[in-house]
Amino acid sequence: MTTTPERQPLSLSKCEDILAYVPHALGFHPQDSAVLMLIDGDQLEATLRVDLPKEEDGSECDSWITQVLHLLKRMAHIQGVVLVIYAPEQPVAASATPYANFVSELEQALNAQKVVLRHSWCRQGQLVWDYESDDFATPTQVRSVETNETHLSLVFAGSAPLDVPWDGSGIPEWPQAAEILKIISNQQHNVVHCLEVWLQTMDLSQAEAQEWIHNDHDHAALLLGSLDVKIVRDLLPYLAGEGFEASLDVLFGVMRGDHEAAATPLTNYLLGRGWHAPDWQRIDRLWLVSRDLLGVAKGNSRQALLCILAWIEWARGRGTMALCLLGRAVEENPNYELSKLLQKLMSHGIMPEWATDQLRAWRANFS
Repeated sequence: MTTTPERQPLSLSKCEDILAYVPHALGFHPQDSAVLMLIDGDQLEATLRVDLPKEEDGSECDSWITQVLHLLKRMAHIQGVVLVIYAPEQPVAASATPYANFVSELEQALNAQKVVLRHSWCRQGQLVWDYESDDFATPTQVRSVETNETHLSLVFAGSAPLDVPWDGSGIPEWPQAAEILKIISNQQHNVVHCLEVWLQTMDLSQAEAQEWIHNDHDHAALLLGSLDVKIVRDLLPYLAGEGFEASLDVLFGVMRGDHEAAATPLTNYLLGRGWHAPDWQRIDRLWLVSRDLLGVAKGNSRQALLCILAWIEWARGRGTMALCLLGRAVEENPNYELSKLLQKLMSHGIMPEWATDQLRAWRANFS
């Protein structure tokens, strides 16, 4: 499941605008999915993507609806839903409307929770059905988004949805990768110093951070090599989200032998618990630096980066993106324990508490 709160004004009643907007909100073009846009008053608060049940009715359909309702209970302020079904691309009988019974059952379940299904459509290939239309069995052709104002405004703001969720592949290898890896092999690591250097890197702008890690081979080697130190790897999302002093409290507590008490704040944070939102600016910078370093990383340091990137996507509310990254990590190294643990956690649809809180959730920067 994926939630992505969004600030942009948007017509919630025009199918063309919704179809243009959804890929930008999710970061990719959904397939075999139900996308629910969650509404508070007239304000779009979150966009949720869930895999469609394999069957349009039956026990799996009931379980799917229960799962969605359970999530909505955590968002008590949500008053309405706009739904788009992205049906599998297969031939449909002339008189059939895909997932019509499923949508009807979902609407009844939402009404029982006093949530209104405000609009609902189904897209299958180049056809769109409007479930609210008097002639809902007759589809219309999907209109091109090339001139749609919603699509164009988001493109101009820098949004570029992927055809499929990114799995960590496709990052070009750095020309100096071999030299940096050679430096790593001769390194020794001071944990506090490693955390300080990571923090310095995350506090720079994207351009400044990229210039530093690409031009200073010792710096890039230190960042990558430190990922082989378990406590550094595990503390990096916490360092980005909570800061240096909080990270040192955890570190020194663990070093004193008080593992359980010292690690509790870190554990709660990594599981998405707590009252405070992460520092989203630093989290975003950690994501950018980690993605860039994939152009050098090999072995365990690459697995660590994929796990960090996956955790960040999950923290943002982009569960689909997170699972794709973890799937790649597990495929590359089934023995890397952290990737398997994270995959197990996220495959159950567990979401961080802040992802369903409009005041604390990450918001895509489309402005």
